[in-house]
Amino acid sequence: MTEIFTAPTLEEAKQKAADAFGVPLSDITFQVIDEPKRSLLSGIFGKKEEYRVEARYTAPAVPETAAAAPVEAEPVSEPEPEIAETEVQAEASDEPEVSPEIQLEKMQIGAAYLESVLAQLAPDVTCEGRLENGISFTLQGESAGSLIGRRGDTLDALQYLTSMVANRGDKDYVRLTIDTCGYREKRKNALQELARRISKSVLRTGRSVALEPMNPYERRIIHSAVTEIEGVSSHSSGEEPNRKVIITNDAAPAYKKDDRNARGFRGNGRFDRNDRGGKRNDRGRRNNDKRDRKPSAEGPRKLDLSTSFEKDYKRPKPEDALNAGVYGKIDI
Repeated sequence: MTEIFTAPTLEEAKQKAADAFGVPLSDITFQVIDEPKRSLLSGIFGKKEEYRVEARYTAPAVPETAAAAPVEAEPVSEPEPEIAETEVQAEASDEPEVSPEIQLEKMQIGAAYLESVLAQLAPDVTCEGRLENGISFTLQGESAGSLIGRRGDTLDALQYLTSMVANRGDKDYVRLTIDTCGYREKRKNALQELARRISKSVLRTGRSVALEPMNPYERRIIHSAVTEIEGVSSHSSGEEPNRKVIITNDAAPAYKKDDRNARGFRGNGRFDRNDRGGKRNDRGRRNNDKRDRKPSAEGPRKLDLSTSFEKDYKRPKPEDALNAGVYGKIDI
């Protein structure tokens, strides 16, 4: 069965599908049809954009039909490199079996669309299709390498559009992949090497590392490579198309925000940047204290314990000098 669900976030749309079908998320195949486009006008008029997700679920096939599926007339014995076999086979086991006749029909539809696109992009490139873990197309020609794009973006877009056309309006979904110049295998090896290199860095520094956003297929390759390395783990964060893989150190201590015993915290819980601890800082404070105690050139100060009344009483007054001039010449 296939239904379309809408929700403000991708996770909510997937959860709606799981609740409607009554099965776990892992048993459902999701395909994002439309994503919310945020703009200034939508915020002014209060227009809410939502995700539109196509959810596809089919009950497990009967064992008798599964045994009759391997009959195939297409040659499969050619020594071609297998395209993304590790992760694709893992998911293929969860997808329902589709008869060879339907797969062949879908391959013909996809090939017709792909050839029409190649006629405009690269006329010298031809496509060769075969049924192997779904539908696989291999592009061949002098300018086939130009169809890969930056990190496979062009090839992924071409694969997505061809898959949409081949599986349009049909409940039987067949996985479709497109490869050229052995790019899929090279990209897989590069991602595995990246996962191993980043994992070593995480083990050495203890700090988590977030990789660049990747599509679901490339994220599965990273997760699979990280599981083979002891001491590190990986998880995905964010929403499509900016969802990324984060590799963390399992032994790294968690940071505590309310650590009152850490250096630089006062008794009231605030941080004092002047109280950083260490011998160098203590020596600097002692030197400042000594400079403050340096005696002045006037000598030691004497403490005056007299009261303000005594100071005012002993202070000479103007009339005292006047009286001295009047009576000073009188001899008694």
